Amino acid sequence: MSGTGERLGTNQTDADRYGRAREDRLAADESYRLRLAGLRTAAQDLHTREQAIGSSEEEILVREQEAKRRIANAVHALPGAQRARDELHDLRVRAEEDEKRLRGNLADQETTVIDTGSALRGALCRPEVLRGASLDRSSLPAYVSDDPGTDVRTRLRALRALADAVEQALGRPKGEVSDSTLLNRHTELRDQLAGGFDAQLEERDGIKVCRLVDDHGSHDVAAVGERIAVQAAEARGRLTEREREVFQRFLTGELGDHLSAQVITAANLVAALNGTLRTVRTSHGLGVELLWKLDEDVDADVRAAVELLRSPSSLRTREQTEQLREVLQRRIEDARRADPSAGYAAHLRTALDYRDWFRFHTFVVEDAAPGRRRKLTGRTGLSQGEQRVLSYLVLFAAAAAHFSSLAESAPHTPRLILLDDAFAKVDEPTHGRLGRILVDLDLDFVLTSERLMGNWPEVPSLHIYECLRDPHVRGVATLHYTWNGRHRRLVSV
Repeated sequence: MSGTGERLGTNQTDADRYGRAREDRLAADESYRLRLAGLRTAAQDLHTREQAIGSSEEEILVREQEAKRRIANAVHALPGAQRARDELHDLRVRAEEDEKRLRGNLADQETTVIDTGSALRGALCRPEVLRGASLDRSSLPAYVSDDPGTDVRTRLRALRALADAVEQALGRPKGEVSDSTLLNRHTELRDQLAGGFDAQLEERDGIKVCRLVDDHGSHDVAAVGERIAVQAAEARGRLTEREREVFQRFLTGELGDHLSAQVITAANLVAALNGTLRTVRTSHGLGVELLWKLDEDVDADVRAAVELLRSPSSLRTREQTEQLREVLQRRIEDARRADPSAGYAAHLRTALDYRDWFRFHTFVVEDAAPGRRRKLTGRTGLSQGEQRVLSYLVLFAAAAAHFSSLAESAPHTPRLILLDDAFAKVDEPTHGRLGRILVDLDLDFVLTSERLMGNWPEVPSLHIYECLRDPHVRGVATLHYTWNGRHRRLVSV
């Protein structure tokens, strides 16, 4: 103990000496700073005096005046500098206050976002919400739950990743869903339910859930929908082999042959139409040629079906028949998925309407340039009148080809067309030429016009009715004329 006391006494003595030495050192540092300041002042004074050595009195006075001027300028600028310093100080204080306020707003917004994220996570933890939204829990990020122990930025990044995953899984919204929309859908569902079922709309934590109620209790509507889908799939799977054979025979046999005949007939009709168009030209030697081909936007199934439908079922191999059945079946399934509420007949019309698979392309041909053809567009370089004449050629030839195809099954089918405000914006010399084309195509026609009388030498016979009206008399009077290619004669009443 005594040794320990002696050592403690010695340490205390050393500590006292260290304290006095530290105080002496601080005093020496302060004395050094004071002497250094004096030395710098003396050095500046010495430097000034050295510069003055050898200078004249006039030079010294000039330097003195320059120094006084600089001092006066500094004194004059000092208030402005002080004001600028005060303004900058005020700006700094306001900036610090704004920063503090904005940091508070940011903290409030972060809290609001995290609270909203908690509502999203709560909704994702409810099985009925996941089923109703067709969400797969495995497609969501692993960190669905929030970890309050981590920093705010990490929590926000996790919430952003979760929200992006949910948005991608849900897809683009088809429209805004409001409370009134949900109530209307609920009312429609309840009205359409079969007997023994009822629909209830419940709300918990701001989430509305529709449930179906029957004799066995309350059920989630999404779960009921999944169960019905499973039952429908099982029902489709219970089709007998005989039913499959009947459907296959209908799809690739009767229906396939009819569709094949329609495609072939349409191609032949277009060929006949082009044959007719080759015989008609405008007064300038212009003609029209049509191209009927598959649309560039059709899918691979349509292209495969068209190739297979170009030959009847009796000439197709078993592999081709099976391929055609699969192609047509896929198109019918696509039509059913696109509009499940439509009937089977509507699905067949949508899937097998070959007219939507093809497009017409119109080309202009010229007698002056055999073998050359230009696609008819707004930039073809034709006048509006020439374009109208060419459109009339296509119309007349299409009507003639159509009536010719009908004549195979109905020989007495009328070959009659009706034209309202006929040949508008077409020059008068071309009117007779168009009339002659109608005659050459063996088409009967009824024309209405405010200007035409039909006195065309190119047309061998016409019945012309001129309508007359007096604004002061009710009714319309008609004058009946006949035209024989040379003279117009009034028919007596």
